[in-house]
Amino acid sequence: MDTIILKIYGPNKFRADRRYLFMPELTARRYEDLSLTEKTSDRQYLRHFVLHAPKSEDYLPGAEIFETLSKDKRSLVYILQVDFSAPKLLYGNSVQEVVEADKELLFSRLKSALARVGVMLEIEQIAEARVSAVHFCKNILLPPVMKIRGILKELGRVDIDKVVDVTSKMHKNGGRVLSLYSGTLEHVFYEKVSDSMRPKNKRQDKGPVDRERAIIERFGLKDREVFRYEYRIKKTQTVMRDVSRALGRSYGDICFNDLFAPGLFKEVLLGNWRKLIARPENRLALFAPIDDLDLLSHTLAEAKKFGSIAHSANKGLSSYGLTCAIRNHGAKEVRGILLEAWCREHPDRITEKIKTAAELIKTIPYSNTIAFIDKALEVFVRLDMETLQNESHG
Repeated sequence: MDTIILKIYGPNKFRADRRYLFMPELTARRYEDLSLTEKTSDRQYLRHFVLHAPKSEDYLPGAEIFETLSKDKRSLVYILQVDFSAPKLLYGNSVQEVVEADKELLFSRLKSALARVGVMLEIEQIAEARVSAVHFCKNILLPPVMKIRGILKELGRVDIDKVVDVTSKMHKNGGRVLSLYSGTLEHVFYEKVSDSMRPKNKRQDKGPVDRERAIIERFGLKDREVFRYEYRIKKTQTVMRDVSRALGRSYGDICFNDLFAPGLFKEVLLGNWRKLIARPENRLALFAPIDDLDLLSHTLAEAKKFGSIAHSANKGLSSYGLTCAIRNHGAKEVRGILLEAWCREHPDRITEKIKTAAELIKTIPYSNTIAFIDKALEVFVRLDMETLQNESHG
């Protein structure tokens, strides 16, 4: 787990003692102080105050306060929003990972960090704060023979659905970031070490990275690559849906304390990773390298098990062509061409053909790199100082 955004709803849940640190300066009003226009406003927030904390060597969370009308529009409500990186708050870097057992320490650190800028609240309010966004993540130390470029090249061929964009950004110094995003959800893959060493305007991680760089230097990670997978849930409603599902309960508010349920981090990351790679079109994009003729022979042999010879031959040949196209050019690109040239009014026909092709190659395993990541997510070993120490001496 990394980035978290919490909301704490007043009254009497928090106090801001250093109001001059907010821009504009924080002032409180009563309902009677509002103009008629404000009292009848449909705006989500009437005023918005942003914390501008003095520079500090210690990591500080961000804070904002929103002024809004109550549901019955007869009083004012103040909402504190706090955003922070959980591992940076605990360790000063996000190479080391937070686990469920860190809950109490994290609550305490967050309370202390906010108190340093005059935002006062109790542990109970932190634990019960509503989660409006959360980034689940995993750092995986790659073996020397496995390179991030090859992994991102493979993952760049996958698709989620027709409304999702696949973006790949190449930086001048050789770093790469791959994002699969759809509105309120995003899968992000990148190499953690090289990202930390880049200038701020080119990094995926925009926060302070001095301690992160010290970790990289200390354990000789400059010559290793750390594959980072982030599953970002960006809106309150999506947090409620996805986390409630992972917790096995009905749709409802998710509080900060809920995020530390045993096994939740793994459940969310592994579940969404496997959902991604198991989609039929992605199964066609991520299987292990195989000779073209061997692939043709395999596809025809599998197709032969279904129906007449003529029918199975057509199924095998069309599936082989579709498999090769997706393997070479990516699922989204191939689907787009087929929709444009063939049956835009009936996309389900393409979906069925993709499912058939995926069924015929299901016994071919995933590539070594995809299988390695899948296994690492299944084992879910924490990347911490001890692990890094063992690796540096290994």
